[in-house]
Amino acid sequence: MAYLETKYRDNLYVIFRIGVGILFVMLSIQKLFGLWGMPGGAAAFGTFVWYAGIFELMIGLSMALGVLVRLASGFGIVMMIVAYILGHVIPNQMNWNPTMNMGMPALAFMLAFLVTLAYGAKKAGLEQKALGKEVF
Repeated sequence: MAYLETKYRDNLYVIFRIGVGILFVMLSIQKLFGLWGMPGGAAAFGTFVWYAGIFELMIGLSMALGVLVRLASGFGIVMMIVAYILGHVIPNQMNWNPTMNMGMPALAFMLAFLVTLAYGAKKAGLEQKALGKEVF
């Protein structure tokens, strides 16, 4: 697999991590403010969807800024599993097929969080700049 090695792999990973974080923040904005075609508009304060939006905002900002990335990834994995089951499988008569229950984004984010859990922030993270190392 050495032919797939590149001197830019750390830079590409940072782009991946920041991109996942920004996309996750966009999901939270959609839920919290009802933008970009959110069904039913903004989530009501204190509801399950509102809490999901708050957690998505914190996880996304953590990813994008490179602070406590592994911790946020762990929460993100659990959140995406719960979102897939409660938001896609159960409402669709226990249909586990992600192409039919519209759960593909939840599973894709879960896989992205598995990668960020394994690699952490790498470079270009605020945690590493401030403390000189990754704490978690």
